[in-house]
Amino acid sequence: MSRLLLLLIKLFLSVALIWYAFSQVDVGAAMTYLGGIPSTVIIVALVVLFSEFFIAALRLRILLHLLGARCSVIKALDVVMIGSFFSQTLISFVGGDAMRIWRIVQANIPVGLAAKGILFDRVAGFVGLMLITVFSLPWLFETVSQPAMRFGLVVALVAGFGSVFGLFLTELIPIALRRWRAFRWASELSGVAFAILRSKSGLLAIVALSVAIHMLNIVALYLISRGLEMEVSFISMLVLIPPVLLISMLPISVAGWGVREGAMVVALNLVGAPAHQSLALSICFGLCLVAISLPGGVLWFISRRQIPADSDPATGLSTKN
Repeated sequence: MSRLLLLLIKLFLSVALIWYAFSQVDVGAAMTYLGGIPSTVIIVALVVLFSEFFIAALRLRILLHLLGARCSVIKALDVVMIGSFFSQTLISFVGGDAMRIWRIVQANIPVGLAAKGILFDRVAGFVGLMLITVFSLPWLFETVSQPAMRFGLVVALVAGFGSVFGLFLTELIPIALRRWRAFRWASELSGVAFAILRSKSGLLAIVALSVAIHMLNIVALYLISRGLEMEVSFISMLVLIPPVLLISMLPISVAGWGVREGAMVVALNLVGAPAHQSLALSICFGLCLVAISLPGGVLWFISRRQIPADSDPATGLSTKN
């Protein structure tokens, strides 16, 4: 029931945010732009976005290896693609990350370790996006002249890096609180964080792969913008898109819908992009993300048909004691 309520709240917020974004924009003009985008541009953008699955799978495999778990690239790709499908669609109430954890568990990896792996996989993606934002900060401040927006961005970055740093301090959780499973599990995150930090090559690979994934997102968005004949340079996209993606990662809507559209309109307006073009860009990007997630749904459907009769159809785990 709690999952259903949370999903309904996110769905309501997504609809409300999308309605608000549409109410501020010439929707008819945005749809006209969408209809005129060349199919070749969409195909290339889809290929670019789909390639991210392979990079994400490699990152997940490295993370699990650093945690002491064996996971093949093929299995990691299965986890990433099926997780993406559940993150981008409403076919099931099971969250994308929950499904990723269960798919890892099916590879005979303990559920606690699987959960830590997925958590730090999320953290890695978050750090990669923040690093791009920090790198582009001088150019971003040249574009953003409003003091309030500059201050808000700096606060968001400090809070983000502070949250990541906090993972190294979870061992300080009082022993008395560790009687509860949630606190005991959280207290173990510090050890995982230090284990990753000690592996210089592994840490560098994880960060590099995370940055590569987000750079491909920016490339895909730039390609779509060119197909929409938007007069926005790649440098402007490199500077303005990371904050948009950061905001759309907030877990307050379904797959970022609504949040991403509003942020995209505001961000690209700073370089003179008309609101209806920015809205069309965001919608097209979102639809491309849904499209590349569909093969993950096919994999999940096939895997369900192969699940033994004594297994849970949602997770594939045996129901026998």
